[in-house]
Amino acid sequence: MKKLFIAPLAALLFAGSAGAAQLQTLTLREQAQTKDQLAREVVEVRGHREAASIILTDALYGGVAGLAIGGAVALIEQDNNWGRDLGVGAGVGLLVGALFGIVDSATLVDQAPHPGSYQMRF
Repeated sequence: MKKLFIAPLAALLFAGSAGAAQLQTLTLREQAQTKDQLAREVVEVRGHREAASIILTDALYGGVAGLAIGGAVALIEQDNNWGRDLGVGAGVGLLVGALFGIVDSATLVDQAPHPGSYQMRF
């Protein structure tokens, strides 16, 4: 029975202490901007990952996907060569993922600036 009254009492005390400060307001005056002013304020920032990290990441994801596919093949075949199925699946997945990463990083080279640099338009 005591617990039933303690929680509402604590809530009232907490709410009372939270409202102790005076309310302060801030009013901002917005100035109308012309189209030229807005165009000068546009800033474009592009990030760029290194090619090696793209290739390694894609190869890792390909290896995990290949391992899953190899596990599915091992379950379907139901023979005693499950280690071979998992290994072949992971290996093929690593190779396919690495090839995909090479193509992916080669296409991004033309689109983004050097790592750590930022591009600004005014």
